Amino acid sequence: MSIAAQTLSNDIAELLPPLPNMVGEMARLLGQVPSGCVTTYGALATALGDVKAARWVGHYLLHHAHNELCVCHRVVRAGGALGGYIAGGTKAKIAALGAESVLTDGDRVDLERYEWRRLMGKRPLARLRQAQHNAAEHVTITTPASLPDAVAGVDVSYSADGHGVGVYALTEYPSGKLVWWTSRRLPVTFPYIQSFLTFRELPILLALVDEARQAGKLADALLVDGAGVAHQRQIGLASHFGVVTNLRTIGVTKRLLWGQLATDKKPRCGAIPIMLQDRTIGVALKASRDSEQTLYASPGHLVDVEYARQVTRTLLKGRRLPEPIYWADRLSRMLARGGDPPQTIAALRDSAATKRRRSK
Repeated sequence: MSIAAQTLSNDIAELLPPLPNMVGEMARLLGQVPSGCVTTYGALATALGDVKAARWVGHYLLHHAHNELCVCHRVVRAGGALGGYIAGGTKAKIAALGAESVLTDGDRVDLERYEWRRLMGKRPLARLRQAQHNAAEHVTITTPASLPDAVAGVDVSYSADGHGVGVYALTEYPSGKLVWWTSRRLPVTFPYIQSFLTFRELPILLALVDEARQAGKLADALLVDGAGVAHQRQIGLASHFGVVTNLRTIGVTKRLLWGQLATDKKPRCGAIPIMLQDRTIGVALKASRDSEQTLYASPGHLVDVEYARQVTRTLLKGRRLPEPIYWADRLSRMLARGGDPPQTIAALRDSAATKRRRSK
């Protein structure tokens, strides 16, 4: 049985529920807004289960498959500002609303008069949020008995045709030498919504881990391009991934997503602690001694802060990213663009070295 099948058979509904059809749910909600009324991006997001989805609602309404029966003109901003319109801008939106007897004052609608306040949503994002809370309860912060012999990096890039291309890049530790990699290309059905990245990328990461296990290439620890416990709910992509697979994971991000840097503390080996109240939840690291670029590493699952610091620091070899994630990122981008990577590991390393020399 594959690792995905093994883990998904245990409490999977609580940790990784079936992904909702967000486009279908949006269409259902829009269909509830009658002629002569409007709703708001925030109201739709709330009916989807999380007001933070309002940005995605706005993006979707400007990029969806529009037709003459579509009622997306009935969605305005909080406060009544019209916002964008896929079928022609502000004037066209005013005309479409006017045809339904919704009067505008300049570029605004009187929400007290026209807002439809009876949206009945299934709140699919609330179910996903609960799955995050459930997974957070299973995160284990512990000190591994030893440092790894091999570390893999995983990352996902996106192609223009709506597919996600994930790469698992296996490296030796502590050298960071790339020794094996594999990729998976899958359709992406869940959109990018703030704080729900896990549900967009986890299916691809699970497929990668399955392939690595079947090939006998499962690493002792995985570096994930995504947050660990340094996350607003202490359950970033790296942590959720680790819980579902029961693997050691470390989250690495280019931005500080949660917590504060303890700038009053003396850096240990160039690492500044990331604090949440009185707890250390991760570290900030410079990509190299002379670099101004900072990375943020935190435990994902089955590791602690010191392990995350030491492994990440050791695998920083002068590039912007630690070697396992560098290779996963480089290869996934190349494949997503339709490129063909060099056929051998040696040729791939030579190509990267040449590019590095030219950039100096």
